[in-house]
Amino acid sequence: MKNNGVLPGVRSPMIGRSGERRRLLRAGSIAAAALAGPGLVRPARAANVVRIGHTQSLTGPSSPWGIRARDGAVLAESEINAAGGFTDRKGNRYTLQIAAADMANDPKQAITLFRQQASDPTIVASMGPTNSVGFLPCIPVASQIGLPLVGNGSGAPVKEWNPWVYRVNLVADVATPMFLKVAVKAARVQRLAVIFDQTQDAQVADARFCQALAREVGYEVVAYEAYRSGDQDFSPQLTKIRATRPDAVFVAASTGDGVRVVTQLREAGISAPLFTGYGVLVDPVYWDGTKGGIDGGYTWVDQDLKRAGGALRNWLDTYNKKFALEATSYSVYGYDAVHTIVECIRQAGGTDRGAIREVMSSLEFIGPLGTRVTFKNPPTGNNLTPSLTVMKIDGRGSGQTIA
Repeated sequence: MKNNGVLPGVRSPMIGRSGERRRLLRAGSIAAAALAGPGLVRPARAANVVRIGHTQSLTGPSSPWGIRARDGAVLAESEINAAGGFTDRKGNRYTLQIAAADMANDPKQAITLFRQQASDPTIVASMGPTNSVGFLPCIPVASQIGLPLVGNGSGAPVKEWNPWVYRVNLVADVATPMFLKVAVKAARVQRLAVIFDQTQDAQVADARFCQALAREVGYEVVAYEAYRSGDQDFSPQLTKIRATRPDAVFVAASTGDGVRVVTQLREAGISAPLFTGYGVLVDPVYWDGTKGGIDGGYTWVDQDLKRAGGALRNWLDTYNKKFALEATSYSVYGYDAVHTIVECIRQAGGTDRGAIREVMSSLEFIGPLGTRVTFKNPPTGNNLTPSLTVMKIDGRGSGQTIA
């Protein structure tokens, strides 16, 4: 006899009396109502979208820096969103949306884009530019429009800070004096020539440090030659430099211009080792563009990425698989800037611009890649706990750690 899948002598609740069915259904309804009641299970809060502005030099001579900072920020955004966003101290949940824009190499465009971001109430903070020609003009504007700004690469000295502006990266007035002391000793330099971009604040600052520290460190500046960003022919400057027979040449240039300067410098028969800042010589673009002409040069970086381990190594592997340009310190700066703003939102318990600025003024935290970020503004928006490594280039994107 067919038993509909029920063993003999056992009555199924689904085929028993209708009263039993009603009782079971009613009990199930009560249980479901209890689970949905207040204080037991609450619906998950919908994530709010946090928008961050990002102004960069995506075209022009500084674009290798700007593109990498943009890509570092993009990776931070995708990681955070893939993890379901983040929550602040009040339990509010957020996902990120970064609005990137190109200021090329135009300070007026940088200011225009920054003001446009401030006029959008959904944008709670802004980042960049990596080049100082764009970052420095935005500093006074930040306090006028009330939008927090986090620099992710610019290292030029700042004449006057205000509590709306910060930067996560190592800067020239800290790094260049230390670098010159180490590099001059390592390369046994007595005669230093300098060629610099007079239109870029960071490069002008490096050139001036070379002059100001000559007596203290123990060398002579035998040539001091300026050019303008975008120049193609450097033969007048290089003719003067060659005549001085320098022991080293400090090339204060963005990557695009620097490749042309170094290529012509080597073609002119100047074989002296190169000095420069901001980790520029570690950029594979520089090695490729000069056909190895930067070999034996000296630079400073925040960290030695070639010898990185742990979380930073894993991050670099992910980054290099995802983006066309290989990672440099500027990639890390872009990433760290995003996490700096996210940490401020967490601690502020919301996205009010003024509250974010207030947290940022005394922020202390360690980012996912191990970057230490410490702000105290006033008196300065610089990161007070950066690291510094001096390197001698020995290959494409690699070098020996000197100090």
